[in-house]
Amino acid sequence: MDQDDAGTEGRSDSHLFQVGDWPAEGALLGELPRGGGSDGPIVISNEFADVVVSRVRTRNGVRLDIWSPRRGSRIQLDAVELDCISYQPKEAFTEMLERRPGG
Repeated sequence: MDQDDAGTEGRSDSHLFQVGDWPAEGALLGELPRGGGSDGPIVISNEFADVVVSRVRTRNGVRLDIWSPRRGSRIQLDAVELDCISYQPKEAFTEMLERRPGG
């Protein structure tokens, strides 16, 4: 049992979003969902970006779903991919921000 699931034995996974709960990639919503505490999506935003983050269960396991309504882009990352992000130097993100999205 991984640390994130500790203490959830016998509890339903109904608090996890299923793939398909979000609009199709590129779809626009009238407004961002409100943060739903620990059971719902987390909305992180500033003047440059809005991002909706949630935990989803796919047929290949649990993923972190990251959706950018302004860009209409979405990605689902597994534990290995998230771990990879954790050891990147800060300069790696600076380089990504310097690139044009999609280019």
